[in-house]
Amino acid sequence: MNSKYVKKAEAYAPAIVAGIAFLLYLSLCFNRNIWTDEAFTIELLKNGFAGIVEGTAKDVHPPLYYLIAKCWTLAFGSGLVSLKLISILPMILVIGPGAYAVKSLFGLKEAILFQVFFVAIPCTMEYAVQLRMYSWAICFLTFMALWAYEAVLTGRKIYFAGVSVMGAAAAYTHYFAFVSALWIYGFFFLALVVKYRKGLLAFAVAAAGSAVLFAPWVPFMAAQVNGVKSDYWIEEITVDTAKEFMPFLFGMELPWSEWIWAILLIVGIILCIRSRRVFGLLLLLTAVMTIVTGVTASALMRPIFIIRYVLPCMGLVAMFLGIAYGRYLEKTVFAALIVFLLFATLVDFKKSVYREYEWTHTEETMAFLDEHVGENDIIAYNYASYDFIYDNYWDDDHKVLWQDIDLDDCPYETIWFLDTIYFPYMTDEQLAEHGWKRTYMGNYGIEHNDFKIWKVERQ
Repeated sequence: MNSKYVKKAEAYAPAIVAGIAFLLYLSLCFNRNIWTDEAFTIELLKNGFAGIVEGTAKDVHPPLYYLIAKCWTLAFGSGLVSLKLISILPMILVIGPGAYAVKSLFGLKEAILFQVFFVAIPCTMEYAVQLRMYSWAICFLTFMALWAYEAVLTGRKIYFAGVSVMGAAAAYTHYFAFVSALWIYGFFFLALVVKYRKGLLAFAVAAAGSAVLFAPWVPFMAAQVNGVKSDYWIEEITVDTAKEFMPFLFGMELPWSEWIWAILLIVGIILCIRSRRVFGLLLLLTAVMTIVTGVTASALMRPIFIIRYVLPCMGLVAMFLGIAYGRYLEKTVFAALIVFLLFATLVDFKKSVYREYEWTHTEETMAFLDEHVGENDIIAYNYASYDFIYDNYWDDDHKVLWQDIDLDDCPYETIWFLDTIYFPYMTDEQLAEHGWKRTYMGNYGIEHNDFKIWKVERQ
């Protein structure tokens, strides 16, 4: 084949893969499903920038993702598809420009494998379209690691500056991304001291720069940590919960999928040791040490870690796998691995389609209520904590908390009651006392929030 066309194909290959990944992610966006954390995001974005910072300070996460999302909504609107696109964007930055950086440092096979491993890792596709901060944390940590490696190789100040900014950005996005950034800094320092013995001053400036950038948020973080110490929702980490780590990250609807991924990781470690690609090992070690830190902190203080908090490291894990396997695979074996990863991606994509479009009853619920709720009717719910979820579907003129209804002086013709498992619970006898009756209409729900719908009307 003409070498000119081969070079063109090599030049465009990562962009083509990135484009395909974008289309896969985009196809998962056209639904109205949101769960509790996503509803929190939408509610918070209704505020101005100062309100977002204030609201985030009262929560348990730093504010950068919400500020980015707010800027996005001002430019492109606050519809669900728009908000999901802001989560897809950093994933494409990783798969596109990130892959070209891997290509320049290690080679084309490593770059393609990095891309396909990244898309194929099951947990990444689910969170690529969620209205949360994980995709941005993945992006910041991936580029932080890449630029740290570039800084070690070249000593160029621009890469040290990039590490400084990405480290601060990761810290402002998620606190366990902050933990991962600290581990990257630690390995960065060791690489400079042990192997290269240069750039220590630039490293100190970069680390100080991250610290200065993050310093304004430290008082808020301290307050959040104190709040978590007294009360937090995460359960104790036990042997049983630890057994769920691999299924959450790598479980898919393939036989022995977790074992396959475990073998890929173990063989990758062996290949990195064999080729002395220490950078690859440090990428994986960053993810491992983030988990160790979370588990240790949970044991010493109180449970604060769930395996979802290692999601920001998945770009690093994919890069480790790409670097590990790229050097040793001949064309046939390389093609076979790509075929497996593409098959795994399609299997996970099928599951994601089911999760986004069929697993929940959102569309069915909305269609039912759109058809049946009349002009003088009201939608009622009995769990006040879900109010901010329902805000995304109905305004206050069309919904009411069940406890706020006076059945003896009720202006509504029919009440469509979303009955969760939470109290208070109504009975036929209680309704009859006030001159009402109920009819069961079916099981419905919105994302993780399931409920029965009762038609409550006068006798």
